[in-house]
Amino acid sequence: MSTPEEVEQLRALAAQLARPSGEAGLRVAENMNAANARLAERAIAALDVQPGQQVVEVGPGNGQLSAALVQRLGKSGRYTAIELAPDMARECQARLAGLGAAKVQVLNVDCRLAELPAASVDGIFGTNFVYFLDELESFLSRAANWLKPGGRLVIGIRSKASMSRLPFTPYGFRLRESAEIAAALAGCGFEEIRDQYFDDEGEHRIGDLTVRVDAHIISARKPF
Repeated sequence: MSTPEEVEQLRALAAQLARPSGEAGLRVAENMNAANARLAERAIAALDVQPGQQVVEVGPGNGQLSAALVQRLGKSGRYTAIELAPDMARECQARLAGLGAAKVQVLNVDCRLAELPAASVDGIFGTNFVYFLDELESFLSRAANWLKPGGRLVIGIRSKASMSRLPFTPYGFRLRESAEIAAALAGCGFEEIRDQYFDDEGEHRIGDLTVRVDAHIISARKPF
């Protein structure tokens, strides 16, 4: 059983993972980049972006893992980030706009409150952000409205079993089975729903725990 001091530390870590801020947040962001590089790479691959498209990312953090995507979109493309943490939003804007590739817009807002024109984007993606959404369907409905007919939505997560082993997830994380997310997508009218599971990243050491890292890449398409 954790001591009160340990619980407070876990709560603080969970809060930083949800919304990195300050010097501690910058360190957390770098750790998340290292831990989630392969997950982000797979989510971006599933999105299958093309030069000139308009893409939205939810929860990019400092933007480091999205640089290759922004470059692929090219000067005629547009990348919009929705990032809740002000410090991360500033880092993301500076890092990605400085590439001189796609036009970059970073919205410092909760994704459930973000406003984008209807049928204006070709793809939406994000990794690990759904842990912090109590009402997933509300966001998915909003995302469906932003997408053009035929546009794709991709969500990258770790499995519920894997995340449940981490000591900080009881403090503000909403863990879901991938099947629950797929069902929510179907309920919001998405089609061609696919859940790809990967278990090839090996084991990572997190504190005193050794956790096997896996990934679900859940993709879907808005009907034409």
